[in-house]
Amino acid sequence: MTDARTPSLEPVVVGVDGSTAARAAARWAAAVAEKQGTTLHLVHVLTPPPVFYTEPRPLPSEDEDRIAAETFLAGALRGIRADRRALAAECSLPTGSTAADILLPLADSASMVVIGSTARGPVEGYLNATALRLAHHSPCPLVVWRGAEEHAIPDRRAVVVGVDGSRCSVAAVADAFQFAGRFDAPLIAVHSWRSDFPHDTENAAVGVGAVLAESLAGWVERYPDVVVREIVESGGAGEVLLRWCEDAQLLVVGSHGHGALGRAILGSTSQDMLHRARCPVMISKVHRDTGSVHDRATEFGDRGRR
Repeated sequence: MTDARTPSLEPVVVGVDGSTAARAAARWAAAVAEKQGTTLHLVHVLTPPPVFYTEPRPLPSEDEDRIAAETFLAGALRGIRADRRALAAECSLPTGSTAADILLPLADSASMVVIGSTARGPVEGYLNATALRLAHHSPCPLVVWRGAEEHAIPDRRAVVVGVDGSRCSVAAVADAFQFAGRFDAPLIAVHSWRSDFPHDTENAAVGVGAVLAESLAGWVERYPDVVVREIVESGGAGEVLLRWCEDAQLLVVGSHGHGALGRAILGSTSQDMLHRARCPVMISKVHRDTGSVHDRATEFGDRGRR
């Protein structure tokens, strides 16, 4: 089903299953799509029927699976319509071996892919294979949504972005400013550092502070209404970001993402945040044609590795 309005921007794609996290992710994605002036594409992936080489076991029929999937999509759409009735929305039920097999090709023509974190592994918060595969290989920004259901709609809480002066963090800064600007939220830009020489701590702090200020400069001018707080803190990048995003509505981090090999190298800090952050996490990408993001990346150079 598709509404009459046809926005020109690439859609926001969201994966939907029967989980509470997926429904909340869909409501969050709908708010973003509305602000972008684009469509929302709700996708539930049906798995193909199994092939048996011995006597088959009783399994739900294909019709039952499709009915359940249609129920999931209808429920997600109802939740979205309660917030924003005029949003252009499309639902689809493709068949694929895994959800990632379907969502990755859709990401090629999407402005963002959003999924709910529903992992139930032995370690709380650790992601499932779909989330990790999308994080590594999606050509557009990926948001792994998690958190309290009452926070399914973006609000005025802070957006936190990890900054290290590298090309991948340039894309993260751009995405963070764009999100904060659209939702009138403050931005906390965090740059962490380690010093092996305690006597040189003061000089090191000045140096990393300069990298942070330079990384933000053009975006502060472009988004003058976004209130920015700059944080320079000694410590491991993961631990510092976890402290600052504890009460945030979104954490934005970068991914190297240059070509096939780069897309497979997410970065240790970014992957750590996907596993451990309690708020939604956006993985930004730099290998895609993002206009001014590439211009800024060229200007700053590749000063760091995440």
